[in-house]
Amino acid sequence: MNSLFFSDCVDMRSLGGDYYYTSQGQREVCGLYLIGDPDTLVEVEISLDIQCDLSNIVAVIDGWELHGEYFPSPLDHSKSLDDRYIDLCHDNKPHKKYLSSQNVALIQFLIPSEGQGFRVRINFVRNPAPCNAIAMGKSGEITLKNYGKKSNCSVSIIYPEKIYLVNVDIGVSSEGGNIKTKSGLSCTSSEGRSDYVEFLFGDGLDTDLMSRKLAFCAKHGMVMGCQHSVVRLVSSGDYYNSITFAFQPPSNEDLQKNLDICS
Repeated sequence: MNSLFFSDCVDMRSLGGDYYYTSQGQREVCGLYLIGDPDTLVEVEISLDIQCDLSNIVAVIDGWELHGEYFPSPLDHSKSLDDRYIDLCHDNKPHKKYLSSQNVALIQFLIPSEGQGFRVRINFVRNPAPCNAIAMGKSGEITLKNYGKKSNCSVSIIYPEKIYLVNVDIGVSSEGGNIKTKSGLSCTSSEGRSDYVEFLFGDGLDTDLMSRKLAFCAKHGMVMGCQHSVVRLVSSGDYYNSITFAFQPPSNEDLQKNLDICS
């Protein structure tokens, strides 16, 4: 298992192991952003070496937070924001293991007391039914399913992207069968529909605050020119919905045509 020390106020890690942090006296809120493969959950176990008081804070967040915005969105998560934020200084069992609901988690901390810190053990475990996820790469292919449940599932890609729907089964299968329809079949607006896929774009994390491209037929690629691209599957629970989509970086020509979309 990896054993690594980190000192940056904002850091991102995608490998399991033991990580150690010792404060140099920073007086700002810092974050260790954890991310695994889309079909994993993040298991976190922290040992504190701090004096818990009003000046020192260490918390685990189920998801990511940046500038007051959260992924997954509060509207798309099964837990409330209060339940997703765990203050380790005031938790009854601060050394227990915490398991995220998706492939990302955040350790947020403010430790102005020099020399104090914490150890965190990170492990990524398989998620048998992934819903929300953040993709690490700039290209790939991902399948989203609702498993027959009423849910909203989103895949977030922190890059401008060109997105293609490969296979679509939305509002068709009322049982767990694997019925595949061609991309672009059911090419209708989401208005009045309880089951649909939508493309979102923006520069923040919260999908509820993003702009929407509701074009369902993306056989020729939907260009998402902002810093944050999202594919979101909205499901009523009446069907076993599934979509497979591919994504890749847009060309310079694609981006030039979408210069004003994020302004």
